[in-house]
Amino acid sequence: MEEKLKIGKVGPIINAKTRTESMNIQTIHDRLKRSRIIIPNYQRDSNQWDERKESLFIESIINNLTIPAFFFSTTENISEVVDGQQRIMTIEKFKNNQLRLSNSSDVVYLTPQSIHYAGKTYEELPEEYQNTFDDYPLSIIYLPENLSLTTKLEIFRRINEGGTPLTSQDIRLSYYSTSKRVQYIRRVGIYSDYSEKKYEKHNNPWRKDEKSWEIWKEWWDGKTYAKGQTPSEMFLWYLICKNRHLLNSLLENTKHLNLSFRGSTEEALDIFCAQLKYDEDHSNNAIFGNLDIEKDFIDFANTIKIILSYGLTGISVDKYKQIALFIAAIIENNINLKNISEEAWEKFGKFIRSPRQAGNEWGGYPEPKGRWGGEKGQIGQCNKSIEIVAKIVNHKK
Repeated sequence: MEEKLKIGKVGPIINAKTRTESMNIQTIHDRLKRSRIIIPNYQRDSNQWDERKESLFIESIINNLTIPAFFFSTTENISEVVDGQQRIMTIEKFKNNQLRLSNSSDVVYLTPQSIHYAGKTYEELPEEYQNTFDDYPLSIIYLPENLSLTTKLEIFRRINEGGTPLTSQDIRLSYYSTSKRVQYIRRVGIYSDYSEKKYEKHNNPWRKDEKSWEIWKEWWDGKTYAKGQTPSEMFLWYLICKNRHLLNSLLENTKHLNLSFRGSTEEALDIFCAQLKYDEDHSNNAIFGNLDIEKDFIDFANTIKIILSYGLTGISVDKYKQIALFIAAIIENNINLKNISEEAWEKFGKFIRSPRQAGNEWGGYPEPKGRWGGEKGQIGQCNKSIEIVAKIVNHKK
């Protein structure tokens, strides 16, 4: 006879309230030394961050930028870190002079004052930065006391899986959404029947060619990469590559946009969208005034249709950016894909799937690492994509 499950009483599983507290880094450091704060065994490995991520995190603290809250669980005056262990360990490494902030050009710091801390350990910092670091208040959210390990593990899982953080593309499209052209970029990111319904008040640009729409849907729908605004980011990358020289000139003076450019590619993309909005409000001083985004989309969609249905079938969506640059190269070089040889298609496929490896055959391929300018930056990568595609078509090394 089967055992009947007991029906729980009405009410929440946990009756105690979650509380919050602010605690500065020096206090956290002291409590870690005395084992009043511990890292439990179920937490993640403490070495997941590379030097770049650690350096940018510490820079946020010493410049008083906001960082996410930490989750602690306390039992008998001992606090376990439920979420935020990687950040705590990075803070400790820096406080104990075991971490030297990167001095590499690959790390794009936020302020010109980075000369005072780039390449330095905690003890080498000017006193002003040391004090700011020690006094920085961490927001601690304490879970109710006396939770079972099962419940702690479930809370930890839900904290880490319960939401999808906004990407840079999500944020920039939302911030500049009053621009008609930015809104159009967002709509190009429609990739399924479901996502189309969310834009029911707006036309789906893909509906102008049902064959392109079906191919685009099949490529993106159900893929992890399709979450957020990644499909629209692909179209943005096409526009960026196509208009890279104009954008590069714009980056020399962005005062009219109230935005600073410090060299990162993400900032360049933000500025591109900001300028699209600015152009609509100040038509007399428009920089991208001749950018016909609807015509650009038609070229983009027609090329996608040929690439995914014939030339490069089986390409994964994680290559979306490389394909965007490839499309820009096809358009800029005025290449008719219907006349491309099988050998050229094969080389195109190798270039898109393994651009750095295949690029060596054509004189190298830059790794921008978040940087915009120079031959090794993002604009250099765009230029090289244009060059390599032309060489493949013309059978030149």
